[in-house]
Amino acid sequence: MPQTGNIPAGEPELTLGHHILAWAERYIVQPDGERAGSPWRFTDEQRHFIRWLYSIDEQGQWLYTEATLRRAKGFGKTPLLAALAVIEFVGPCRFSGVIKTAKDGTKIPVGKPVRLPLVQLAATSLDQTAQTMDMIRAMLAESPAEREYDLDISKTLIQFKGNRPGKITPVTSSTRGNEGARPTFARPRRA
Repeated sequence: MPQTGNIPAGEPELTLGHHILAWAERYIVQPDGERAGSPWRFTDEQRHFIRWLYSIDEQGQWLYTEATLRRAKGFGKTPLLAALAVIEFVGPCRFSGVIKTAKDGTKIPVGKPVRLPLVQLAATSLDQTAQTMDMIRAMLAESPAEREYDLDISKTLIQFKGNRPGKITPVTSSTRGNEGARPTFARPRRA
């Protein structure tokens, strides 16, 4: 596999990525094309990116607090972002405090969902978030995730049915309009 920017070529020692990838390919569906509605599959390079994006240290702290993925048109950046938004909304994307050891001695961190997820898709205008929101809706509509997590999928908002708090929503990048929000698809910088 070719090196992805400055991400190391090998595997991280500890990552929630394996757990996240398996979860996503079970719960999310292919949004469009000839495989529409079938289980979602990441490309090898997307899988590599996710394993490093969700890599942690022995205490469960993120190794990386920010990441940038720059690729040419057609790489699948929008579907990848949509999948990550879904993962951050209902997937096992936070360290649970448990590290299992496989038969071969490999340490496997276990993930858990965010308790109160607020996933914001930010752009300079709401129109710029439309393509990603469409992709998220298509990944969730009639998917195992929609049924398992009892989701309410509307044109501009993904949330839980009933009174459970949490949502995926588009926002503008204006700091005035987002004051007070506590987005969870963000990582604090390390000290």
